[in-house]
Amino acid sequence: MRVQAESARVLVTVKATPQPSTTYGDTSCVAGIRIDGAEPSWIRLYPIAFRWLDGESQFKKYDVIELEVRRRDADTRRESYSPTQDSWRVVQNLPPWKARHAVVGQLEPTTTCELMKAASADGSAPSLGLVYPTDIDRLEFEPHPAWSSEQLAKMQARIDKESTALIPMSGSIPSILKEPEFKVRYRYRCAFAGCDGHQGRILDWELTSLQNRLRFEHKDVRAGVTEKFLDQMFAPERRAGFYMGNFELAARRGKFSVLGVYWPRIAEAVLPQPTLF
Repeated sequence: MRVQAESARVLVTVKATPQPSTTYGDTSCVAGIRIDGAEPSWIRLYPIAFRWLDGESQFKKYDVIELEVRRRDADTRRESYSPTQDSWRVVQNLPPWKARHAVVGQLEPTTTCELMKAASADGSAPSLGLVYPTDIDRLEFEPHPAWSSEQLAKMQARIDKESTALIPMSGSIPSILKEPEFKVRYRYRCAFAGCDGHQGRILDWELTSLQNRLRFEHKDVRAGVTEKFLDQMFAPERRAGFYMGNFELAARRGKFSVLGVYWPRIAEAVLPQPTLF
């Protein structure tokens, strides 16, 4: 990782569900759109031990944040940076959806087929993108396995040794991360001509939070997830797309997951026209 830091302004579009981590107990990957350059560009921020932060540090999706970042040179994905912990501050939150689309809509959409092909051939190819599927077949549910003893040990070690952790903890000590009940995937086709279809696992933290809430309320998890992530997000009046991202491991660069869903109403997914004088 580079020693030299730089300032960045980022519109947060993705907060991936936390995963067990040896160093941090559990940590999240955040992605968004960098808006401090000549034109908007994708950026990935990792690691952020989000559950360990106090309320003032826990920014939300579609917050605009300013922070200090360093390029992760060991990660050949061009968008990957490490944030300086506790360096960020929230500038504003963009409400749905016109204000958000004024930024998101400036990025050229792509297809999953194109992302996979490019990343399989070149490790520095785009690793983040916005994909508008042409159709969604269904959601698929698979029971999520319980954390392994190794994963539990990683998280417990962070709790036991929080005073010597590499990332300062400004919040209270959270409980052991609870695994979601299901792994959930979209079956869909992208807009690439001749697309045979894709299976994209949803890694959005919103999905995990929704599953936990439905379980707590003793409601049908499958039905609740389907209603939110299929019926609502892909309703006819929406122009919904996937925030797609791939993995750091070179062997899995060609595999992309759904990091989140962008689901403005069609009428709000229109960029303002320039004023003519």
